[in-house]
Amino acid sequence: MNLTQKAMLGVSAVAMATALAGCGQTTTYPRTAPPTDSQCRDWEWDSKNGVYRCDDSSSSYYRNYYYGNSYYSSRSALQKSSSYSAYKSSITSKTSSGFGKGSSIGGG
Repeated sequence: MNLTQKAMLGVSAVAMATALAGCGQTTTYPRTAPPTDSQCRDWEWDSKNGVYRCDDSSSSYYRNYYYGNSYYSSRSALQKSSSYSAYKSSITSKTSSGFGKGSSIGGG
């Protein structure tokens, strides 16, 4: 096998691995500015859910999720919100197609 064939084999292997890795890929949410809600003075970005959580231990909303000007006491409550579900779907649809997402090699 010559050098060109080895290089092409390496590129193909990387492309295949990248495409298949997309099958179990997690959603990447765009990070926004923290809320300015007066009920909480300290915010923590929750990259798994793409929202902020109140990290102000003196707030009655401490550790609550915040989305769409509303607080949610649990992840389950957040996920039941129709506006959050629409947000999550819009982000997921933007990241679930294209090269490296498992769409072109029967993966996913």
